[in-house]
Amino acid sequence: MRRRDPSILLPEVFLGRDAVKDGVFTARELRGSAVKRVLRGVYTVPGVPVTHRLRCKAAALVLPEGAVVTGRSQATLLGVELTRWEDDVQVLCRHGDRWTTPRGVSIRRAKHVAVASVRDGVPLPGPERMAFDLTTRVGLLDAVADLDAVVRAGLVDLTRFRQWLEDVHDPHVVQAREAAALCDPRADSRPESKLRVVLQKAGLPVEPRWRVFDQGGRFVARLDLALVDLQVAIEYDGEWHALREQLSEDRLRLRRLRDAGWEVVHVTSRMLRDGQEIVDAVNRAIARQRLALRPLRR
Repeated sequence: MRRRDPSILLPEVFLGRDAVKDGVFTARELRGSAVKRVLRGVYTVPGVPVTHRLRCKAAALVLPEGAVVTGRSQATLLGVELTRWEDDVQVLCRHGDRWTTPRGVSIRRAKHVAVASVRDGVPLPGPERMAFDLTTRVGLLDAVADLDAVVRAGLVDLTRFRQWLEDVHDPHVVQAREAAALCDPRADSRPESKLRVVLQKAGLPVEPRWRVFDQGGRFVARLDLALVDLQVAIEYDGEWHALREQLSEDRLRLRRLRDAGWEVVHVTSRMLRDGQEIVDAVNRAIARQRLALRPLRR
């Protein structure tokens, strides 16, 4: 096999046709182990990890003129990890643009598409368009969780996004407006965002990141979500809570909360698949608290 000239520095991703034209690789080498294919016609060299960011850069090499990378892909490129490496790159093109979309790219179309910035060679729309593509064509829980994340990271100004939506007449704008109304960047994670939306949609006015103090004014705990008046805490338990050290810490925290008069509902990732199970558990906790607090309010 012909050896590539080591003095030739290749970019992180490159078009196969250009590499063959410049004599860097042969067409046969592009089908072998000398390179790794990222998208159809776009390659990198062995040793370079194929991340979603790399796939975005690969897509940028084959985008039609004026098209942009948007949505979750844009957020990931800007530092908010909303994708797995193998997820499709989300792209926005104008209506009427002809493009044979490569496998690994999902396409949306709009009447007007504008390039607002370029990051690592990847053309991007403005933050409001990114937020719109995050909050449409997905379930409402995912839409709010993603929007919470980009607003929390400072990528999107929530007030400006809500104002921008007032002039949008896309059929999907109804959910985008609902997601913007439900957005609260105080959530620490996507599961906590989803949990909040489940409870709010059930008419339970939960408050994120509520700080609990005992009667002496000493700090007890910061809660994921709280029904403050009823002193009901709703806590999301990820897998890390099963660790022995964390389990001991959680038990001490739970005892302190109960001593302060709080009822605690623990929600697992499995429960998030069935919102009604969560709502039922919280309503049972509310009923217990009302019984417990009734003598105190006479």
